[in-house]
Amino acid sequence: MIITEKQPIVASQAGVWEGEYVHLDADHNIIDRHKSRLVCRLTDGPDGEAKLAQTNIYTWDDGTQEIRYFDGTFKGDRVWIKNDLIDGFVGALNYDETNRTIMVGWTRTHEPDFRYYEMITVAEDNQAKNRTWHWYRKGRLFQRTVINENRISDDWQAYDDPSYYSFRPRSAV
Repeated sequence: MIITEKQPIVASQAGVWEGEYVHLDADHNIIDRHKSRLVCRLTDGPDGEAKLAQTNIYTWDDGTQEIRYFDGTFKGDRVWIKNDLIDGFVGALNYDETNRTIMVGWTRTHEPDFRYYEMITVAEDNQAKNRTWHWYRKGRLFQRTVINENRISDDWQAYDDPSYYSFRPRSAV
């Protein structure tokens, strides 16, 4: 697989992950908290393009659920993502000598003053990861997200579902 050869730490994300997201305002107050399941797919297309696709399934204590889907194509030194909501990248932090760090950055397509940066640190056994998001508007931090996740399977295909390939806003399940 192309991404496996060029970005092994990014490729190691393929599989199914479960965890919890905790959203904080700029003053560190909890503004939201929910469980998550991520289905991360890694494929090489017949055209030779390497693709990364991910579905995030969020579930709140009240039983509501939201599904977010995004995908991108590996070009150069990272995965590039561009859709109706976001325009950005995913790539290994090459100067991390431990080769355990991934950076994500994007803007919102319809909000040019919005920026988002994420750092993913993957455990040495590839079975856990910790993520931090920093959300900016007009150059100012307005929110952070802290995420701890554990891999539940390498076999994303066993957990895949056709309903995971489009956005479904938060609603009762």
